[in-house]
Amino acid sequence: MYTLEQIYEALGKIENGGTMVADLQDAIRGARDEAAKNRIEKNKILDQLNLRQSGDTDGALKNLVATLTALQNAGGDPSTLGTQMNDLKKSFDELKGKYDASEKKAKEEHDKRVKEAINSKILSALTDGKAINPAEMSKILIGNVSVGDDDKIVYKDGDKELSVTDGVAGWLKANPWAVKADVQTGAGGGSGSQGSGGAKYTMNDLKTMSRDEINAHWDEISKGVVAEADKK
Repeated sequence: MYTLEQIYEALGKIENGGTMVADLQDAIRGARDEAAKNRIEKNKILDQLNLRQSGDTDGALKNLVATLTALQNAGGDPSTLGTQMNDLKKSFDELKGKYDASEKKAKEEHDKRVKEAINSKILSALTDGKAINPAEMSKILIGNVSVGDDDKIVYKDGDKELSVTDGVAGWLKANPWAVKADVQTGAGGGSGSQGSGGAKYTMNDLKTMSRDEINAHWDEISKGVVAEADKK
């Protein structure tokens, strides 16, 4: 097989050979330009179909042709494939939206039930423990109660996990000022007396105080709490 250079050399030795060489070069150049143009157009199509990333563009094109052929043989119309995909995506988005809304509603209802269960347990334990004002006291203790993954409600006392009943009972025992006077123990109505004489803290004050602050002001707190309107 002759090389291109050998062909040019042979043509140059005959009459009008130079013109033939020039014409041949123009023809070759035109063919190369056309091939480059076709390659660019082919790459544009491959890019639109996201097929160039695979590395095997010829194989990807063959698979695409096979898919379209199978679709056509099954009675489908390849020209409507884009519309079909858009309709499918729209249906999927609608179903997903309904599912997400259902999941959100279920979670809200679950959280509401858990919150009500926590409040109910705390109020019940405070009432059984003869707390001064169970509804207000529950706002102080709500931060100590949490729910595990199994929906088990526990009272956290430091690193310990207790039942709400035991946790509230322990807290009331450690804070006798929060218990009604007629059920407090102690001879002679000692520091645990609920008498209002000298009391200067309200329930709102106690809700904003930490346990350390309550302990630091225990002498005053143990005298009892007063109504907000009676605070001096």
